[in-house]
This record gives sequence, structure tokens and C-alpha cells, in this order.
Amino acid sequence: MRAFVARNPVFTFIAITWILQWGLVGVVKVITPPGVHVSEDATAHGLFRLRLLGPLLVCLVLTWYLEGGKGVVKLFAAYTRWKVPARWYLLAFTWKFINAYLAIGAVFLIYGVFPGFYVDRFWEGWAVNLPAIIYIALMEETSWMKFGVTRLQMRYNALTSALIIGFSWGMWYLPMLIIDEGVPPGYPVPVFMGCMLGLGIMLTWAYNMTRSGLVLLVMQIISNTAFFVTPVLPAVTGDQHFIVAYSWVFMSFCALLPLLYGARDLARRPRARWDTDTVFPAPTEEADRELTSPLAVDTPLRR
Repeated sequence: MRAFVARNPVFTFIAITWILQWGLVGVVKVITPPGVHVSEDATAHGLFRLRLLGPLLVCLVLTWYLEGGKGVVKLFAAYTRWKVPARWYLLAFTWKFINAYLAIGAVFLIYGVFPGFYVDRFWEGWAVNLPAIIYIALMEETSWMKFGVTRLQMRYNALTSALIIGFSWGMWYLPMLIIDEGVPPGYPVPVFMGCMLGLGIMLTWAYNMTRSGLVLLVMQIISNTAFFVTPVLPAVTGDQHFIVAYSWVFMSFCALLPLLYGARDLARRPRARWDTDTVFPAPTEEADRELTSPLAVDTPLRR
């Protein structure tokens, strides 16, 4: 048993989280009275909230099982790497808003429809949900990215690892889409899955470039915040054109990353592997300039 888990830690993680998620959401679906939304039934909604514990608990248990306390410390170590070039924080705080407003502009140019610059009184829903937004970001970046991607990158190239995690992450969300709870309402499933593949690529690129869990945490918090602020969701606009346009803008950006940075590392430095992640710290301003110079694309890094 231990040997199998040690050889296949990410497969084990994905299988257990899928079983827990699909099983729990299935029970929620069964106990919810017909014609009643999950959020309207206290018992069903209370049980549904437990889904947020699955990925983080599973990756913690597996890490402890394989490596003990040192592994658990390593799982969270990247959140202390905050000294990265300022432009990464600029990207982290703006990426989702840039994508959303580009999509809104595209729909306006094509269809002549403009939903406004922001959702009326968005801060009310956002403030209530902020603790959950922060926890979800921490849970997802620790489990899917740090545990999942860095371990997969020991076996596969960065792009393959990102796509495996993006697909698996999307499949974890799929039962929530089916019952229309815990995800943005009205999100077409194919579009959502495409965005999850893109998210896997973008976050893998950002982590491989920075080695900073804090940057990824901010990116994920902003990802969940922006949909409260920008009028792109069908539940707000009554129109799927905006969310579809957003998805195309985002997926196009993500598709460029392997072309610009290469599928092998999705970065201009060696990709982050679980076994060597602590060897390569977050880049300094000087090192980052060297890594992003044209010469760095073709010159092997010496460590």
C-alpha cells in the first residue's frame, strides 16, 4: 500500500478527492427535497459545505503518511516566499479584471451590449464571502498546485502536469456545476472545463517562474473576487456572451504561455519539482531580469 502511494501520490490524491466529492454531492442531491435548491435546505447545505475540507485534508494526510512533519512544513513553505519582483504582484492583483474587461469590450464591439463597469453593490456579497474566498484559495493552491503540480513535474513536463491538474480540478468541480451550487451560476460546462485547463497552465507558469505560493494565493483570491465585481456572469447580465468571451480571452492568454516559455518548464528556469523545490528560491529582481532576458531562453541555467 505504502509503495503504491509513494509511486503514485497524485493519482491517489485525485482518486480519493473525486470519490469524496462526487459521493458527498451525490448524497446532497438525494436528500435535497424536489424543487428545492440546495441553499434553501439547511441539512443539505450544511453537508455540502464539507466539500471544502476534502482536497486539503487528503493532501495533508498523504504528505504526512509519506514524509511526516517535514513534508507538511514543505507543503506550506512556498507561502513564505514573498520577495519576488513587483510585477508579479501587479499581475496577481489585476489578471482577472484585465481578462474580464477585455471580454466586456469585445462583446460591446461585436453586439453593442454593455453591462456596466461593475456589479451594483458588489461589496455586500463579496464581504460576506471573503473568509470562504481566502480559505478556498489556500486549500486549492496547497492541494492542487503545491502537492499536485510539483509532484507531477517530477515525472512529466510542466505543460502535461498543468493539464492533468487542470482537468482533475475541473472534474472535482463538475458535480457542483450539475447541482448548480458552489460555482458561478449559468457557467456552461465546456467553457468552465476549458477555463480550468487554462487555470492549471497559468498557475503552473506563475509558480515555476516565482516559486512563490503567496503570489498564487493572491491570484486565486482575485480570481474568485473578480466575478463579484465585474458583470460577466449570466446570473448578472442575463447573457452568456460575456462569460463565453471572458473564457476565450483567458484561454487564448493561457495558450500563449507554452509557446512563449516552452512546454518542458513553462518558465525560463527549471520547473518546480517536489523533490528540489526548496533548492530554487524565489527570484530576486536581478535574477529575474536575467531569467527574462532573450539570452536566458536558450542558455541553460547553472545552479
